[in-house]
Amino acid sequence: MAEIDQSNVLPAPMKLEQYTLTRVLSVGGFGVVYLAEDNEAEDLVAIKEFFPSAVAMRAGNGRDVMPQSELDEDLFAAGLKCFFEEARLLSTIKHPNVVNVRNFFRAHETVYMVMDYYDGHGLDFHLVV
Repeated sequence: MAEIDQSNVLPAPMKLEQYTLTRVLSVGGFGVVYLAEDNEAEDLVAIKEFFPSAVAMRAGNGRDVMPQSELDEDLFAAGLKCFFEEARLLSTIKHPNVVNVRNFFRAHETVYMVMDYYDGHGLDFHLVV
């Protein structure tokens, strides 16, 4: 796994709503995925944070997500709205081939999507290139 730029991720352990972030699972162009403990259900979840790295950065407090510049504000706001809507729609789908979205919420000036966690390899591990 490639080294993760720690300036773009939340510190662990960290409490976020009813969840405690334990470590980073992956970082992509549109977000960061964390492994977390659901303190109410007492099991593990994956939490995806909306963090579009091309237009976003961490605020000085190390937690809030904000546009990198005034020019990025509209794009960031549009992406945030789409991410929230995606989480809302995915939370209504119950199918064995679609990961279950348990919860979604706003915090730290961004949106978080809470999904069931499945231990194992990603699809890229199984693809032959």
